[in-house]
Amino acid sequence: MGWIVFDIIVLLCVLLFAGLGIWALKRKTPMHFWAGTTVNPETITDIKKYNQANAIIWFCYCIPLIFSMIVAPFSMGIAGIIAGAGVVIGLVGSGRCDI
Repeated sequence: MGWIVFDIIVLLCVLLFAGLGIWALKRKTPMHFWAGTTVNPETITDIKKYNQANAIIWFCYCIPLIFSMIVAPFSMGIAGIIAGAGVVIGLVGSGRCDI
């Protein structure tokens, strides 16, 4: 029963992250990544490619969360590890992207 609550919470996160990815794809100006920051359009040579790379980051962030939702009914412990690992890897990886 607890896995249902887990899946609902994770689904909301997946929808949020996927929504940010879609928003990044549709933007005409550079998509900022960190809260409260802006990206100077003059420093980016290809805004469309920059936004596509930003969207890929958000979509990739969804993959381990979706996988954890699939695993949750069978093992909440493993689902939590997958979700936690995905978040940690996403946080570390997002700081290392050269776009």
